[in-house]
Amino acid sequence: MSTDSAVTQPFNADDTLVSLDSPGTRFLTRATAVTALLIYAGYLAYRAAFTINQDALIFSLAVYFAEVHGFFSLFLFFHQTWHLRGRRVVEPEKNLTVDVFITTYNEDVELLRQTVRAAVAIRYPHGTYILDDGRRPAVRALAEELGCHYVTRSDNKHAKAGNWNNAFMQTKADFIATFDADHVPRPEFLDRTLGFFRDSKVAIVQVPQQYHNLDSVQHRVSWKTRRMYGEQDAFFNLVMPGKDNWNASFFCGTGAVLRREALEPRGGILTDTITEDLHTSIELHAAGWKSVYLNEVLVTGLAPQDLKSFAVQRLRWAEGNLKAGLFSNPVTLSGLSMRQRISYIASLYHWTIGAPKLIYYLAPAWMLFTRTFPVANFDRTFVGIYLVFLSSLILSYHIVSRGKGRLLMDELFNMVSFFTLLQAMKRVAFGRGKPGKFVVTSKRGSGARDFAPVLPHLVLLGFSALAITWSLMSLGFGITDDAFGAGVAIFWTVYNAVLMLIVVAIGTRPAEKRAAVRFRANFAVESRKKPGQFGVTADIAEGGCALLWPEPVEVGSSVPVRVYLGPRQMDWTVEIVSQQGQQPDGWHRFGIRFANLKPSDVDLISDTVFSIVVPDFFSWLSQPGWFRRWVRTTRALLHRQFNKRATRQQVQVPVRVQHVGGSFVTTVREVSQSGLSLLAPCALAAGANVSVTIIAAGRELEVPASVVRVEERRSRKSFETWAVSLQFNQALEAAAVEPFQLEEAA
Repeated sequence: MSTDSAVTQPFNADDTLVSLDSPGTRFLTRATAVTALLIYAGYLAYRAAFTINQDALIFSLAVYFAEVHGFFSLFLFFHQTWHLRGRRVVEPEKNLTVDVFITTYNEDVELLRQTVRAAVAIRYPHGTYILDDGRRPAVRALAEELGCHYVTRSDNKHAKAGNWNNAFMQTKADFIATFDADHVPRPEFLDRTLGFFRDSKVAIVQVPQQYHNLDSVQHRVSWKTRRMYGEQDAFFNLVMPGKDNWNASFFCGTGAVLRREALEPRGGILTDTITEDLHTSIELHAAGWKSVYLNEVLVTGLAPQDLKSFAVQRLRWAEGNLKAGLFSNPVTLSGLSMRQRISYIASLYHWTIGAPKLIYYLAPAWMLFTRTFPVANFDRTFVGIYLVFLSSLILSYHIVSRGKGRLLMDELFNMVSFFTLLQAMKRVAFGRGKPGKFVVTSKRGSGARDFAPVLPHLVLLGFSALAITWSLMSLGFGITDDAFGAGVAIFWTVYNAVLMLIVVAIGTRPAEKRAAVRFRANFAVESRKKPGQFGVTADIAEGGCALLWPEPVEVGSSVPVRVYLGPRQMDWTVEIVSQQGQQPDGWHRFGIRFANLKPSDVDLISDTVFSIVVPDFFSWLSQPGWFRRWVRTTRALLHRQFNKRATRQQVQVPVRVQHVGGSFVTTVREVSQSGLSLLAPCALAAGANVSVTIIAAGRELEVPASVVRVEERRSRKSFETWAVSLQFNQALEAAAVEPFQLEEAA
């Protein structure tokens, strides 16, 4: 997205909206949505007229209720994705008064330090406030060390919202950026968001919540296919851009900028529920304020590391959002447009999906036990109509989600969360015995296995297994001869059981014991005893890394090394704490600890991770779905057939680059027979001649090359880097490149 070159007079923020789809795509998605809804409505009408089983009326009506619930879910999804809109970023006005609030209660001070240092490093002039509801001396000392304001209070009334409002009443800045304790902003955060407030009616600018601990329970990552699925991706990449089209995107609690003028009549953000963000947004929209959603990764946080923490977080969100609808009902609240009402109804309706999902999980096993079916007249006509309906449902979701939705993954997380959502609905309907309490979600590994979150799934799994056994025995002993009906029910039961098994596997996977997140990252490491001997990190954390080294080293040894962290070089001593074997590519893998690190060294590692490593995650793991990948690969193969362009492959091994101004060491990012790409710590001139030496375990390859492309990357001060593409002066043989394929990159 472009940035306006000059600031003019105030404008309408709606003018910054840009369509993310071509006219043809919009027509296709809308026609698909309407057709799918018509087919769904026709199916429901047919079901009601001809297939309600009077002999099992309650069971039949329960399944029909689940299908009707699904119709409205689909309608609301289509409404929110009717027109996906992005934003054209505009330059902010100068000399705005801005405060940055960081709310904290009991989070680790080391984790909080990352966020605070990043907040201080935000480029636009601002004040930084640590809002400590834990009243901890260590946090006060952190604020003094980093030059921040420290704000606390004598009680914890209204939890996070009360903490935030306490600081709000003691400050005066016109705009407040707010972050949770584990959400690390990028330096350009305010530069990219403040410009929208040139429209005096904009009260909220929200950016997506992305998470940098990719081994969390809500991530599925394939480095080989360069794809990442996050449980909230559909919301932030589809739903929120669609809501923004209706002026219905809302405050998500962190990663947002708020206008003080909009909040002052309310004393800050609302405190009636434990999800103050959605509740505040509804009231602001009803009062005529606007919101903006900017779909750029400008802040990243920590997702729950285990299933228990995930369930606690989702229970709070579900309960709080449903209760927000009781305080500010979008159906009856005056001031909302019809499109805003529907958008907010969709946000609340989403949290009721637990009930229909439970019906779907129980239904096939109940069919096997009782030999009763929710569908009467289960004949060829019904099967044909149902297959048309099901096909339209799957196809329409894929098309309307623009290939970004992943139906099976969505179903998996519905299985994960169904019991939690049922608990939330129970609390809203019948109360919980005491007022709702804000609970800080743990983002660190517990170090112990906990089967409690998957007990409902284990019960369902046992019930399903008994049902299948009972049905097979009934067929074997001649109690029933309905092999077709049993087969359908068994297939459905097995499908559910597979999802349950995956959830159980997620919930009982080996517990994470590390306090710090390990980031997959490749940085060159050079021996100071043997200059010119290079290794490369496979991952890195605050206190150590996995190191790939060209020769064996004894466990317990101390090795003086130079680590090339982008534009920074550090001389450290590393201790070999574990030997993890030799890799097929010749590298020896070790677990190492950085010895005698100073606090400034730990800060440097953190800066490197959030300036270089984390931004690369979201650019590298951004491949489209399988169909789009197939089309693109086919086009690329045809293009290369005529242009003879070599395929670039991911390679992350050390490389030394000699240029007119000197030399530097970094790692290769991609390589082919014709060239390579890398991240340079200095700007190279396009067209300049350089010499590159690619280094692997016991092998080196020196090649002359020329610079064909240079692109500066946004980063914090002293961590500026440039993405550089080089072309070899003479194409290499395939055999010359293959030895440098690092197995760790696969």
